[in-house]
Amino acid sequence: MRPSLILVIFFTSIALQAQNNIQKPVRILFIGNSYIYVNDLPKILTDMAATTGDKIIWDSSAPGGYTFRQHSTDTATLRRIKSGHWDFAVLQEQSQLPSASMNDVQEKVYPYARFLDSLTHAYSPKSKTVFYMTWGRKNGDKARCAALPEVCTYKGMDSLLTARYTAMAKANHALISPVARVWKYLREKNPSIELYNADESHPSEAGSYATASCFYAVILKKDPTLIKYDFTLSAKDAASIRMAVKKVLGAKF
Repeated sequence: MRPSLILVIFFTSIALQAQNNIQKPVRILFIGNSYIYVNDLPKILTDMAATTGDKIIWDSSAPGGYTFRQHSTDTATLRRIKSGHWDFAVLQEQSQLPSASMNDVQEKVYPYARFLDSLTHAYSPKSKTVFYMTWGRKNGDKARCAALPEVCTYKGMDSLLTARYTAMAKANHALISPVARVWKYLREKNPSIELYNADESHPSEAGSYATASCFYAVILKKDPTLIKYDFTLSAKDAASIRMAVKKVLGAKF
């Protein structure tokens, strides 16, 4: 074989190997509401991933206060689902509804979670659904206290949300991003980090960073302490949050 031909084969082989080693983008569809668009959660996750060589392509349908039921008939949401080729679909219910009475949850939440999960798989057969476990309000949901005493405190509301999201993930054979558990850990171990916005419901910038770090570990299956992006946080607080996610999730990456 001629030396020139050997060189061509050699460099072609190297080029093909390099091409195969290129990390494929991870395509994520976020379906939810303001707990997604406040502080631009998908963008924080994308910037985190970039620091460890991962590329994320994302889209979202997140009108304020939207429920799974509303998403199930929303033209924009359905169009995004039907565009297909998603690797992951993140599903986040309205912040209070999963902590309603069991009768309400069974009627207004679970069927529509199943519908959105099934529809996503119909158009993206290889996709994985990730339920976004949201948190209890900072001092409980006072507006619903009289009708539902369980949600009067953070602990009570948070416990219900955790149980209902866990049930949804199990029933749909889906993944879960246990954001509420990370927030609970931080509230107990790092109370100086303020996770809540002034309304005591929406996430602060630290709260969104903790949420994104949790999704990073669950979706990319990577140690969150590898992240080299602090967003708007101090290096100390960002590192504490990343370590909290690692401790809560354990060796799941």
